[in-house]
Amino acid sequence: MLRNRLLYLFILLCTTAFLICFNGYYSWYVFLLSLTVPWLSLALSLPGMLTARATVEVGNGAARTAKSAALPLQVSARSRWFLPSGRVRVRLSIENTFTGEARRETLELSPGRRPQAVEQRLVSHTCGRIICRLSKARAYDLLGLFCLPVRLKAGSACQVIVQPNVYETLVGMGPRQAPDAESDRYSPTRPGGDPTEFFGLRGYRPGDRLNRVDWKLSQKSGGLLVREGSLPMAQRALLLMDLYGDSQEADLLMDALATLSHCLCWAEYVVGFPRGRQLTFIEVDSPEAGNMAVEAVLCHGDKGPFPAGTPLGAPQDIARIAYICPEPAPAALEMIGREYPSARLTVIHTRPLETGKGLPPDSCWAQVRPGSLAGDLEGLML
Repeated sequence: MLRNRLLYLFILLCTTAFLICFNGYYSWYVFLLSLTVPWLSLALSLPGMLTARATVEVGNGAARTAKSAALPLQVSARSRWFLPSGRVRVRLSIENTFTGEARRETLELSPGRRPQAVEQRLVSHTCGRIICRLSKARAYDLLGLFCLPVRLKAGSACQVIVQPNVYETLVGMGPRQAPDAESDRYSPTRPGGDPTEFFGLRGYRPGDRLNRVDWKLSQKSGGLLVREGSLPMAQRALLLMDLYGDSQEADLLMDALATLSHCLCWAEYVVGFPRGRQLTFIEVDSPEAGNMAVEAVLCHGDKGPFPAGTPLGAPQDIARIAYICPEPAPAALEMIGREYPSARLTVIHTRPLETGKGLPPDSCWAQVRPGSLAGDLEGLML
């Protein structure tokens, strides 16, 4: 617009000089024409400028895509005025909220009663939630001398979920069970101290409480029989995410989470990740729930330090933990040792780690690297 205004001032200066040098009706006609043309352009364009609208949407209605896949992104503008109007200039902002990558583009469109669309190719080589938003839009008259802001509605933004890669590899869960007083699952082979769940009968031993003696059956058998309670056991796995680090590390960790979630689709497990100053836990009992949990980490996962303190709503029935991180954080190891002392810990990390440094004695670890994640996780048993 500045260039158009400077050009108009130059033309006005020329017509003024022509009027001064050539005093006559023709010079007056040219001078008045140079004064009235901008206002005539504004009068013809003003209804179209006031009714101009701009939107951005994903082509084909796709809301999810794979990494490095091209997705059509359409920016369109239209006007309700039946006469041609000036151009509409929009500023398109594209931001990946997971990695923090952002860029801006400026597009120009010529709206009419039928929308004019400009198609962009949206490609992301890292996973995350990409928000495409029209942050600013202006409508110009036919000469480009005047402009008005275009009101942007809810349709001026859209989002695309770029999903992490899922690799075909062999990851399983060993036959491990850990005592857990809060679990609703019980050991079929070992008795415990939960009197609400009957395990079996055995003979009386010195020190047994009398209120556990089954007097009716004891009278029939001729000896004292004691009712044994069941032992609550934990069986599920916890996939705990820690996303601090750069965008490339976070992208690799999300690939590891998606791969583990795919390998454990037949089992029940829990996905935990930092969100703000607390940990968020999502129960997973189906492949669809696993995909939703991975998307929740992409959309709401916090890349700050691991939250310290006791987590709210920590899941029970946890026998094994896969801690997915760049390198183990002391706050995370402290929380795991306090909340799940009997669970087996597996650390999946991206940075070199000294053998067993700061980890429980029975834990194991696996380093994942770009381009070899499937091989790094091959044969891993949680």
